[in-house]
Amino acid sequence: MGRSEERIGKVVRELGGWPEGRVLSTKLDMDMESRTFDAHQARRSFEESLEVLGVERVDILHLHDLEYAADLEEVTHKGGAVDELFRIKDEGLATAVGLAAGRIDVMMPILRDRDFDVVLTHNRHTVVNRNAAPLIELAKSKGISVLNAAPYAGGVLAKGSSLHRWYAYKEADEQTLAPVRAFEEICARHDVPRVL
Repeated sequence: MGRSEERIGKVVRELGGWPEGRVLSTKLDMDMESRTFDAHQARRSFEESLEVLGVERVDILHLHDLEYAADLEEVTHKGGAVDELFRIKDEGLATAVGLAAGRIDVMMPILRDRDFDVVLTHNRHTVVNRNAAPLIELAKSKGISVLNAAPYAGGVLAKGSSLHRWYAYKEADEQTLAPVRAFEEICARHDVPRVL
């Protein structure tokens, strides 16, 4: 909800600007109340980020969690949020643009159709979940960089299923935890410590 940008913006101001040699990445988000994610909302989200961060441009700009938009068509149609993302890059306000989401089935057709610089997948490429493999292969074939976010599945692979019964940011049922427990058993058999 913007708290990380507020914190980073405070430090940027204390430093007198964004430090050279560092990469600044942020995301375009839908309107959280209406779930509108059209071009106007994408631009508004970007302008809000620039203001809060205290910068004039970013290195990487992602279109974020589009699968939760009220109407995916307003994101992807001509003149929609995806087009606005690329327009921001064309204006020189972002060096690279990316797609950052969870649902692979939503990301794949968009990634096929557009020349993103980077794709970010989360919780879908871990030791117990390889759902993002086709997405990663497609990205590689197009020369698109891949960021694998949440490789510990939101914490359960680091803390252990007995302490952390959440997977991908929501409470996990027994079926979801079964492969995690199998992984934990393999680690225990080979004296691989769990990170706490």
